Amino acid sequence: MSFPELVAELTRDAVDEIMRYARAVPPDKLHWRPAEHARSVIEILQECASTPLTLELLLRTRPQGEIRDMQPFNAIQAQAAQLTTLDALEHALRTNTEQFLKAVQELPAELLEQTVATPWGEPYSLKELALGHFWNLTYHLGQIAYIQLLYGDTNYY
Repeated sequence: MSFPELVAELTRDAVDEIMRYARAVPPDKLHWRPAEHARSVIEILQECASTPLTLELLLRTRPQGEIRDMQPFNAIQAQAAQLTTLDALEHALRTNTEQFLKAVQELPAELLEQTVATPWGEPYSLKELALGHFWNLTYHLGQIAYIQLLYGDTNYY
C-alpha cells in the first residue's frame, strides 16, 4: 500500500468514526459546552470540516517563511462556522476530505520530507501535513467521546 493510499484509508475511517460518535449525541447536547472555555460537538465538527481545506492549501502552496496573509485560512474557518447541522457538517467534512486526499495523492513522493510554514507557527513536513487530518479527527473523536461521558452517555459507539 502506498503512502497516499494509507493516508486515505486511515482518514476515511476516522471520518466514519467521528460521525458515528457525533450522530449518537442527542440533538439537545450538540451545542452543549461542558465548561466555559470548552467547545461543543458542533464546534468540534466545524473545525474538523475546515481542517482538510487548510491542509490542502498548505500541501499545494508549500509556503516558506512566515505566513503573512491569513485571509485564505480565515475564510476557510468562517465558511465552516456557517455549518450548524450534523447533515451539513458531515457533507462538508466528507467533501473537503476527498478534496484534501486528492492533494495528498498528487503530492510527489520525493517532496514528503520537505518542511513548510504553517499558520500555527510551527514548521511541518508535507508527510506530517498529509497525516494531519487523520490525527486531528482522532484527537477530536476523543473529545466527543468525553463530552458524551460528561453528560452521562457511557456507551461506546
